Amino acid sequence: MAATNTRAQNVVVYSNQFLTPLDTPSIATWCQLDFGVDPVNDLWAGTGSGTSSGQFENTNTVETILITGPADVYDDPSGIGGDYSIGMLNTGFGDKLGLLIDTEGLPFVNVAMDLSAINTTCGGPFPMDTAVFLLELLDAPGGIFVLSSGTVLDADTLTGTGPDADSFVFNWAHAEGSLDVSGSTDGMVALRMTLIRSSYASFDNIYIEASVDSVISSVHEDEAHALGAFPIPCADLLTLTGMRTRPRMVTIFSTMGEAMRMVPIAAQGTVDVSGLPPGAYVVRVEEGDQVRTVRFIRE
Repeated sequence: MAATNTRAQNVVVYSNQFLTPLDTPSIATWCQLDFGVDPVNDLWAGTGSGTSSGQFENTNTVETILITGPADVYDDPSGIGGDYSIGMLNTGFGDKLGLLIDTEGLPFVNVAMDLSAINTTCGGPFPMDTAVFLLELLDAPGGIFVLSSGTVLDADTLTGTGPDADSFVFNWAHAEGSLDVSGSTDGMVALRMTLIRSSYASFDNIYIEASVDSVISSVHEDEAHALGAFPIPCADLLTLTGMRTRPRMVTIFSTMGEAMRMVPIAAQGTVDVSGLPPGAYVVRVEEGDQVRTVRFIRE
């Protein structure tokens, strides 16, 4: 079902926080741990929400980064990236990622995502710079397109912020852009992403809408910053992401709705769940007059 606002002028075609892949990533053990080299579609096809099928194409290797992987290669102090993000080399290496979109007759495609320069030892470490992604809309009549070529209908760039002093630490920035669909043959287009600045960079929490307006709607605030939790399953500590404020306490419920306990939130959004027996639970977070929940599993 299409996710729309009440005026039906914006359609959420794709949204993904890349929380849980379809399979365990194949690790590039020959050059770096915590670095999955499977095609993006193998791990993430259909895992997001929205009207798009969520089918990806990529050239060369576009990687899945295990941010909280067992080798502890990366650090994400903000928690914005959760457990996984998508990483790619810059245009000089030929990495491209494409996603097919049905715009449903609406004239604009608006995109929001978090992006960060980040390093890799596969061929690197590389010199880092502010991450800049080029977004291009390719005409895809009948849902057919060629990622490496095709007619470009419109383009925009998303720019992050400078890299962290430690190039293996994420420094996320939120960016938004808009593309004009008016030249498409039948409303079917492909969004092509290319890194054009920084040797390597990553993106996460992507939100794509088709719209009557070139300004992204407020709907994406709830989509792109949904309450998240990792790791799942967890042992003793659970980290909450996507909180707009930092409440002092959260309430943990059983999946049957029984309040189990109130737990304080420590630094970096960490919650101690070591006192809970193994099983599935729901965390309830109150931020002002808004209540949000997220499910987790205690090992």
